[in-house]
Amino acid sequence: MTTPPPGPGHGFAAGPTPPPPAAGAQYGYPAQYPPAPRPRKTGPKVLTFTGAAILVAGLVAGIVGVAGAAGGIADLLPTDLVTTDGTAGSDAIALGASTEPLAFDVPDEGAYLVFEVSQGQSARLPVSAVTAEGPTGSVGIEPPDQTGALPTNGWSVFPVGVLVPQETGPHTLVVAEAVASADVSLAVSAPINVDHVEGIGGSSLIALFGFLVGGLGFLLLVAGIIWWAVAKK
Repeated sequence: MTTPPPGPGHGFAAGPTPPPPAAGAQYGYPAQYPPAPRPRKTGPKVLTFTGAAILVAGLVAGIVGVAGAAGGIADLLPTDLVTTDGTAGSDAIALGASTEPLAFDVPDEGAYLVFEVSQGQSARLPVSAVTAEGPTGSVGIEPPDQTGALPTNGWSVFPVGVLVPQETGPHTLVVAEAVASADVSLAVSAPINVDHVEGIGGSSLIALFGFLVGGLGFLLLVAGIIWWAVAKK
């Protein structure tokens, strides 16, 4: 006797076994699936803390550079050129009435600043009225880069010019008789050497580099905070 082939409804056909229903589906409510893995926060943390560290380091370097440059510039100013009683201060190598030749010694190369010292509110000695003599002849005096009074211990100090001697030894400043006055003095400050100026320049570069690095650190910090906020959602 021949067995008939399976037909519709007999359920004997071979095939893959269907997957079991998800938990809860057989009871009529939505299936429960495992929660999706939460995004890792290692990247945002690393970026945030790295940005904060770079920002702090940049600010420290910038502040140190600014302080160094400011201190160097302050050292260039003759804050103690003349004392309250009218004598030469610690920043002056010579001080005397403009009616007499002012003699001073040049021990080192550098730029020597010439100043007018008086009780007046305006300058009275132009650079054209002041001449300088060195051991072997006249020395030129260049006009100053700045103008205006610098109050010092109750006196008005005005820049007259910059003297750059070509040799060491005794030098003399002479003021023309037409503008010389007993109540106006002439002073010479200690020289400005190249190392001092280079130190100011180096401090300024450190300040600039520090603030640039600090800006980069700030951007990284903001990016890390934004990334962290997005990762929490």
